[in-house]
Amino acid sequence: MPDIKKNHYDEKSDIYNNHFIRSQRKVKKKRSWISLIIQFIVLILIGITGYSMYKQPIFNLVFADQPVNYEQIKTLQDTVTQIGALNINLSQLANFEDITNRLVLIFNVYFMLVILSMIIAIITIIFNRTLLKILNFIVITILLVMSLYFSYAIQMIGQRIADKLQSYALNINANQIIVEADAIHNALILLVSSLALLIISLFFRNRYPRLR
Repeated sequence: MPDIKKNHYDEKSDIYNNHFIRSQRKVKKKRSWISLIIQFIVLILIGITGYSMYKQPIFNLVFADQPVNYEQIKTLQDTVTQIGALNINLSQLANFEDITNRLVLIFNVYFMLVILSMIIAIITIIFNRTLLKILNFIVITILLVMSLYFSYAIQMIGQRIADKLQSYALNINANQIIVEADAIHNALILLVSSLALLIISLFFRNRYPRLR
């Protein structure tokens, strides 16, 4: 008799467990609104970064009082001509044609990564998957490294020109020739903020609602 009761109890327990598992499968995970808001902010920050790098000055030609944005980089060799009354062609000194071609290529890759990051952010808003957040974190990290490279490249260009000008008996500092401008400063701030927000968003995932 006890064995019959025990078997009956086990059958009931199995039925209950199966029913509980099926009901859990039917229950949808509760969306994390905090994560959704964070992803939306990241989307806006990356969009502003791309717009800033495209429209705002990337660097300033101090000697010519000329801010240079992405479109003007393509014609930088025409912009850089002579220094005042001195017959010095800067485009020859620093080999601007190779530099501008390289910069335009890198910027094209940069803008493609910005678009990719925005697409990933939109998909993450819809699905809120940790894998998507990690993928976007990697893309934004690459963008940050590229922005740091732009800053370094601008300093090196200025230093190269300053070194070449010494042969003309001109002692000029690199920051008196070319300096980074608002677009790069904004990109560094916005990208670091985006990475910080993505790290925070990893702690907010979709969860099953609590059973009462």
